[in-house]
Amino acid sequence: MNSLRDQRQQELADKWIESGMFGVIFACPRFGKIRCTINILEKRRELKKILIAYPDLKIKDSWKTDFKKRGYNDKNVTYTAYASIKKYVDEKYDLIVLDEIHLMSPAQILKVAELKKANKHILGLTGTLTNGSKKWLLTNLHLPVVATYSMEQGIEEGVVTDYDITIIKVPLDTTTLQMYGNKQKTEKQQFNTYTYLINKLQSEGKDASFIRLNRIRIIQNSRAKRHTTISLLRSLSNMRILVFCGVTSVADSLGVPSYHSKSTEKDIFEKFASGEGNHLAVVKLGASGVTYKPLNYVIINYFDSNAEQFTQKVNRAMSFEYDNPDKKAHIFIVSSTEQVELLWLSKALEFFDKSKIKYL
Repeated sequence: MNSLRDQRQQELADKWIESGMFGVIFACPRFGKIRCTINILEKRRELKKILIAYPDLKIKDSWKTDFKKRGYNDKNVTYTAYASIKKYVDEKYDLIVLDEIHLMSPAQILKVAELKKANKHILGLTGTLTNGSKKWLLTNLHLPVVATYSMEQGIEEGVVTDYDITIIKVPLDTTTLQMYGNKQKTEKQQFNTYTYLINKLQSEGKDASFIRLNRIRIIQNSRAKRHTTISLLRSLSNMRILVFCGVTSVADSLGVPSYHSKSTEKDIFEKFASGEGNHLAVVKLGASGVTYKPLNYVIINYFDSNAEQFTQKVNRAMSFEYDNPDKKAHIFIVSSTEQVELLWLSKALEFFDKSKIKYL
């Protein structure tokens, strides 16, 4: 299995080189895009001065770890988060690497467009790319996808593990009164109030975005979804599980360790990723660039309609484990029965095989 993965990494490296060293490698998560890049650097030694950009600092650690494992000297590599890429627009490099390229904001893409004027070798890396994102990169950076390795091929060849997705639909809570402004309502009543206001504002041609945000917060904070997630964690108490939440208050209330921007124990995330502990709840963290060992289970308590980010979350459990060749990733998604969230879910599941999805 390992040799086949190595072979595919070499093949995609060659395709990128043959394309004129300009374009995106779109290879399924867990494929080994950093190692694929190192293959390029080892084959084309003239690529000495390198800029590597990424959305999250944890991805930088993955680069440095893989460089060390492969014995590649990174003294000529400049690392930058996308948020700081504007500092480098006047520099010249032999190669610019844009990791998790689908996560660049429109403003960051504009900065890369400036950077591109003086730099002809650009390598984009992604494991999840919608057709909309492909067009966006082509239109704004003239950057085509030049090499592809699909999730289906990865599963077939044993590079990533097979998976099943279970969607648990739960109605919003209709019994517990909570304070919304100066009124007591259930979360279902407040959700319906927001939906009514959104429809009214839309019919009047007015902006409903603020009300939409408030309605999203109902789903993010949902008691019903939280209780279902807690029950699920209890039923899988012996399994290693990563839980993705939408807000810190929910992550902190599941009865398991949590990690987010407000966490005081900063090493809890690294410990879990390296195999310590059974359960961890995270918020806006841990979705890309980090491999968790071993990990078979993911629970998604909150999601939006972004298929790329959703796929990254699911794929945290899909890395191949050589001591567990028959491993299967089990993904549980907790959704309300509200039409708006089910519509997000339909969009989010764009990259997944519908035959592997079941609803409870």
